[in-house]
Amino acid sequence: MSDAFALVPLPRLLIAVACMLMTVCIGRAAGLPDLPIEDATAIDEIRVPFGETLEQSLPAFPARPGKVVVMRFGAVAYAPRYGGCNYNMRLSINGTPVERRAPGGAERLIGRPPGFRLVGHPGNDFQVFSGPRFMLLYAPDAATADASTAEGLGGSFMLDVNDLVSGVDGNTLSITNTRPAKPTDYEGDVVLERVQIGYLDRALVPAPAIEAPERGEIGRSVSADGITLKQATGGGFAVSVQGGPEMLVETGIGMHSDATSTLIADDVTPEDAPVRVTIEPLGSAGFRSIAEWEGLRLTREVSIAAGLLKWEEEWSNTTDQTRALPFRHRLFLRDGRAAFTLAGDPDATGLAGLATNPTVCLQSQADPRYAYGMTAESDWLRLLMAARYSGGLGEVYSETLALPPHGSIDFDMTITPVTDGGGYWSFINSVRKRWGVNGTPAERPMFWGWYRAPDVDDAEERYRKSLGHLGPIMLITGGWMRLSADVGPARGTNYPKLPEDAPRSPGGCPDLDLAAYLRFEHRDAWWQARAEEIQTIRRACPRITVMHMTHPAMEVVYEPMAEQFPIAGETIRTPDGSALEVRHYSTAHLYSEAVERGWRVYYYTPRPGSEYLEAILNSLRRSMDEANSDAVYCDEFSWAGRSRGYSRYDYSRWDGHSADIDEEGNVVRLKSDNAYTSESCQLRMIHECLQRGKPFLANGGSALRSINSLPIHRFIEGGNGHGTMAGGHLSAVPLVLGNMGDERSRQGVFDSVRQCLSIGCIYSPTAVNLVLEGSDNFVCKLYPITTREIGPGTVKGEQRLITMHSGEYAWPGRDAQVRLYEYNAAGDLVSKDTVVSMTAAAALSVTVPEKGLVIAEVVE
Repeated sequence: MSDAFALVPLPRLLIAVACMLMTVCIGRAAGLPDLPIEDATAIDEIRVPFGETLEQSLPAFPARPGKVVVMRFGAVAYAPRYGGCNYNMRLSINGTPVERRAPGGAERLIGRPPGFRLVGHPGNDFQVFSGPRFMLLYAPDAATADASTAEGLGGSFMLDVNDLVSGVDGNTLSITNTRPAKPTDYEGDVVLERVQIGYLDRALVPAPAIEAPERGEIGRSVSADGITLKQATGGGFAVSVQGGPEMLVETGIGMHSDATSTLIADDVTPEDAPVRVTIEPLGSAGFRSIAEWEGLRLTREVSIAAGLLKWEEEWSNTTDQTRALPFRHRLFLRDGRAAFTLAGDPDATGLAGLATNPTVCLQSQADPRYAYGMTAESDWLRLLMAARYSGGLGEVYSETLALPPHGSIDFDMTITPVTDGGGYWSFINSVRKRWGVNGTPAERPMFWGWYRAPDVDDAEERYRKSLGHLGPIMLITGGWMRLSADVGPARGTNYPKLPEDAPRSPGGCPDLDLAAYLRFEHRDAWWQARAEEIQTIRRACPRITVMHMTHPAMEVVYEPMAEQFPIAGETIRTPDGSALEVRHYSTAHLYSEAVERGWRVYYYTPRPGSEYLEAILNSLRRSMDEANSDAVYCDEFSWAGRSRGYSRYDYSRWDGHSADIDEEGNVVRLKSDNAYTSESCQLRMIHECLQRGKPFLANGGSALRSINSLPIHRFIEGGNGHGTMAGGHLSAVPLVLGNMGDERSRQGVFDSVRQCLSIGCIYSPTAVNLVLEGSDNFVCKLYPITTREIGPGTVKGEQRLITMHSGEYAWPGRDAQVRLYEYNAAGDLVSKDTVVSMTAAAALSVTVPEKGLVIAEVVE
């Protein structure tokens, strides 16, 4: 084997790789697209152990006319048998991550779509990419992975890497095993099979499939505010702006994406259409249509107003029976060539839930100046909708909606035209302004936990050594209200005991005096400890404020007597009627011994008027009024993530709309959406803080309009993946909790700061206090910030501009002195000496160090 192509291991990493390098024309590798790669460098197999990175030297790839450099391989997260998938691998070439899109927005994947569905799971969409990570199936080999996905390519990859490779001096391919957990009974390798890197004739690159239907012209139209709306006889409609492409909207009903559109954007309709449509004008700039199916009626109004297309509709069940309504709105450009962005996620091709960023953006590939952004404006649509796209055809749909007999539901939507080439970013910034989410400052970084400085015994000195160097910060600490106080008695068996002669309690704690336990007197000591902790922190570090933690659903319960707890009526029930418990969390909080004795962590819904809601509110009051905390943090606050599992639904009652529906479109079970039911709790918790002038921080973006514009803050957990960070784009400041990447080194934290910024978000720290130096570090200098505008790699605020990109910026837009803080690729502060005098009309010139960061701060 030539030394030029030897594996270059990282320090302390020893890897054996079966490798064969050739410079010949190689055809099809097993399980991969049948496209001939010329002058390919080939490697039979690469195995990367759990948690490790392997670096592979490659030759130079000089540019060739009419050719593109591609990398083809099979890949799996090795497992002895098939078992699902996860983001298990990261690739980079010459230090640049391999992500979904090349510069200019082109797809890197060749010969397969960027999303897939697993065999046997038709309703769940998975994305190949999440930022720099690849979704790999758990399987023994690529052939098994291929057969486990609907399109038969689950383990096969071909990537356009033309922009990443160098034509001189060689190249380096880095492969990182990012599996979240190491298997206990076999090696947790990431395995690449039959790797080939070489030249592919551009003429052989498959054209993307176009699934958007061809439709005829629509005759009926109105225009206003530079927008043209066309209402088709077939019930669909189209919208356009001058010079831009038409976006067409159609509607079908069915549980699958192949359900036929019955309201079509065409004046020619099938004679056997199952729907009757009537249309009439709506003022001078709109249309009202009524569509009637057997047992179902849709009344829709579309109109132009204030530079938007308003789209309002009412669905009505005209029968005496509860019926499912799996509607599917189809969105596409007339030429079928649209780049979609779902919920701000650059990698998503399908999402089961997008309530926190209920948007779908279509940008023209023929003329990227033009785009159309659809926003769900009403709460119920936000909660019920899913979205996906394939081949230029997008769907906004629901597979969880049912209507009661003679019941109805209203949906409000808007379509925002974009004409400045800004695509999704121009669109989402317009929504932020229209929804009024800008304007609430994040005054200081909020550290979710902290590490203790070593070898310091005195409590106050420990706080000073650990946190005092950071300047003004907020510290989230102290454990969970109620939950942390209640785990102590369960773990230590020091719960109230029954008298010797009293009847025994059932289960593993026969001496438990439940009546005494439910007086919760054991919580008093916990609260006293919290008050003393806050006093100690304030003495040690007067510039630190303290935030206490709470959870809106998780509570300790003794399972054999769970029905005797006063909050039993609010228990979240699963489809089989049992109480919702996630054993992992029960064990994490209570430890195994207490779980074996019958203690559990159950989930409850704080419904309006319930004793459980009052318990939550009373704990907030006690935290702020007695323990003197400065703020409150609430976990899982919106109840609405991307999935529809976990604690999202309660099957003990019906909210009037949410349901489980089978493949044939029949209602199987009715349920209640906790994201909807908890609205009163969310509002009242926020009110408890705001009326005291204290900040409120929530985990997860808002799913309800009543919450969106309130002056609070929210973060998205970065550990859930790069694209999920966009779930915070409609928060006051789009914060991302830094629970991802390397949290133990300054370089790792700096990389996370840049990753958040790359998707228009601001890093919110975890316990990284000991890796940061001084108050001018690249985390603390992100604050304070009041957001004006977000973009990919740049966030503009009132007090500061944060960017990864050199350029001219129309900021701050007023007369001011601006200081530039420049950080290099390692996160070192290399300069803070530049101070620029700005006028209102001037543009700020910024030069960012390579792979670095600049923070421009108003210092007037």
